[in-house]
Amino acid sequence: MQRRIHLIIALTIVLIFSWSCSSSETKNHFIQDQADLFSDAQEKRLTTFQQLLLKEQDVHFFVVTLAQTTNNIDQAALKIFEEAALGSVTTGARGLLLVIDPQQQQLRIEVGYDLEGIFPDGFIAGLEYDQMLPFFQQNRIGHGIEALTELLVHQLSEETTSDRSGEKRTTQHLSGGAGAKISTAKPDSTDVYQRSESVSEYSAQPTPLATLLQYRASLAAHEKSPRLDIYTPETRDFFSSWLVTDAQQQNALNILEENLANAETLEESDLAVVRFPVEKRQVSPYFFKQAVSGWQLDFATMSQVIGFNHRNQWHFRSLDHPYTFAFKDWSFDQHGFPHRHPAAVRESAGDPEHH
Repeated sequence: MQRRIHLIIALTIVLIFSWSCSSSETKNHFIQDQADLFSDAQEKRLTTFQQLLLKEQDVHFFVVTLAQTTNNIDQAALKIFEEAALGSVTTGARGLLLVIDPQQQQLRIEVGYDLEGIFPDGFIAGLEYDQMLPFFQQNRIGHGIEALTELLVHQLSEETTSDRSGEKRTTQHLSGGAGAKISTAKPDSTDVYQRSESVSEYSAQPTPLATLLQYRASLAAHEKSPRLDIYTPETRDFFSSWLVTDAQQQNALNILEENLANAETLEESDLAVVRFPVEKRQVSPYFFKQAVSGWQLDFATMSQVIGFNHRNQWHFRSLDHPYTFAFKDWSFDQHGFPHRHPAAVRESAGDPEHH
C-alpha cells in the first residue's frame, strides 16, 4: 500500500513538472517578457492569439521585451529574429517580431521575407506611430500589443490563399531587415494625441443611417472626443476612459466604407439597428437610441454584448439585450455567431467557417 502511495506521488510530480515545462515552452515560443511588462492575463490572451495566428494564418508572431537596453535595436531585432528562427515552422519565411526596449523607450517590428508584401515598411511604420505610440505614452503597453495584434489579423485577412506558393523557403536568412522602428518617448511640449474639443460638428441626425454617416465622417477626421452628440450619454462615459488611436479609426473606417452599400436599418420604438448581410462577419451591427436631438450610437451596449473571435468575426456574447428585435429572421449558434435561417442556408450552401 505504501509503495502504491509513493508511486502515485511520483507520477503526480512528473505530471506537474511536465505540464510546467510544456507551459513554459509554449510561452517562450511566443513571448519573452524579460522586462515584466505584461500581466498574466494579458500574456495568456496574447499567447492565445499568437497560437491561432500560427495555426490558421501561418504566421509566427514573436514578442520580446528587453530587460537590458540596447544601443542598436535594429541589430538586436535582427539577431533575435535569426536566433529564434522565426518563419522556420511556417510554409515560408512568415515570421513577425516585435522588440520593445522600455528603458530607451523604443520599439522595432521586424518582418519576414514572405510577409513583406502584406506588411510593407510604410504600413508597419504607420501602425507603430498611429497605433502603438499612444498606448506606450500612456504606459499601457500590454493593451497596445493586444490592439496591434487585432490590426495585424485584419491585415492578414486581406491575403487570399492564392497569394501563397506553399513552398518552403530555404534561404539562409529569414528576414531581410524589413520593418520599422520608433521612439516611444512622449513629446516634451504638447501631447499630439490630445482629444479634440470641436464636438459640435458631429450631431445626432433624423435617421440612424444619417447618424452612421456622421460617425464615418468623424472616423475620417480622426475625431477622438468622447463628447460627440452622435453618442448616447452612456457611450460618452464609456469612451471617456477608452484610448482610441488613428490606426483603429482608419481600420473601422475602411470596414464601414466597404459595407455601407449593403446596410439595412430596422427600427422599433426608440431603438434601431443598422446591420449588414450575415456573411459579412467582420462588420458588426450598429445600435442606436433616439434622443431629442436625433438618433445616437449606443456603443456602450455594443461593447457589452458584441464580441469578436480571432478572425475579427463578430458574435453576440449574450442575446439578453433590447436590440434582438432586429435579428428575428436570423439564428445564432451556441457561440453567438449569426446565421441565416436553415431554409435560407439550404438554398446557399457553403457558409464560411467562423470558429
